[in-house]
Amino acid sequence: MLKIYVAQISTYGRIVATVAEEAGLAYETIPTDSKAPEHRARHPFMKTPAVEITDNGQTIAMYESAAICPYIDDVYNEGRLQPSDPLERARMRQWMAVTDHYVFPLTEERLVLPRIVVPMMGREPREDLIRDALPAIQYYLQVVEDRLREAPYLAGGSFSLADIFMYCTMVAVSLTPEGKAMLSQMPGQQRWMQACGIQPCLEATRWPMESGQAAEI
Repeated sequence: MLKIYVAQISTYGRIVATVAEEAGLAYETIPTDSKAPEHRARHPFMKTPAVEITDNGQTIAMYESAAICPYIDDVYNEGRLQPSDPLERARMRQWMAVTDHYVFPLTEERLVLPRIVVPMMGREPREDLIRDALPAIQYYLQVVEDRLREAPYLAGGSFSLADIFMYCTMVAVSLTPEGKAMLSQMPGQQRWMQACGIQPCLEATRWPMESGQAAEI
């Protein structure tokens, strides 16, 4: 049994849940305030997600999705989401890192949060901050597009953890008008998002706000 401690709407919470779905591992998502003092015991840097995995009476705790997801895949899914070819496995790790360090932080902070979350809180987004970030976001999306014109999936020939990481990030981008407009001009990403979107593990973890929008880019 997997417990995922996570913000109510979370890209990385969805990533972990998607890997659990693919592995057939039962899980529960637990809405969590990352700033609550009790959460420090789960994640010393007070971020989400953090997880607890109970198996055969033993419970292990872990944080950082880049560690959690390969562990779940290795232990409960025979590593099927990780290519056996050394180069493709390296490419998988490369694109997971690209998501973690470049694409997600920029798009989340400068587009997804201000365009989607801030209005939910009854506040007006800073349009100047969104506008100023759009050239960099366009460039980052084009880097991904260039890769997906070379290969069907980010690691190469097969669906992997890298695709789950990037797909969940790109779905959030596609829910903004600016992101949807950019992605509509990128045929490699359109094809890839359609191919990923029909994976049962990703269908099972759809956000209510998606309503099939990502597949319609």
